[in-house]
Amino acid sequence: MTACRALRLLVADDDPLQLRVAARLLKSLGHSGALANHGEAALALLERQVFDVVLLDLRMPVLDGVETLCRIRLQDSRLPVVLVSGDDLSSAWDFYSRMGANACLMKPLALDALHQVLSRLSR
Repeated sequence: MTACRALRLLVADDDPLQLRVAARLLKSLGHSGALANHGEAALALLERQVFDVVLLDLRMPVLDGVETLCRIRLQDSRLPVVLVSGDDLSSAWDFYSRMGANACLMKPLALDALHQVLSRLSR
């Protein structure tokens, strides 16, 4: 695996286990970041901190991933957003891409897939 520059990521997911897995994977890749358990919490963190990439679960309480993505795009059109879901998003990718998503990953997160997406987005 070729290394990409160290990134600061915001991970939003309502599942505590998924947040722990994401944090471990990011750390093993040399990245850091912050965790949020729903979209509103993610938006609050984005107001206070700078991130290089957002990993955003699609299905969350309070504010789901699509609405969170829309609100992120109202504030920042350039911040890379990666949608994360247990569902295969390939059939709906055109929709999510038009909404402003830059990439998607399947749950459970895999180290190689995460590394590939982050390397591509950090260029």
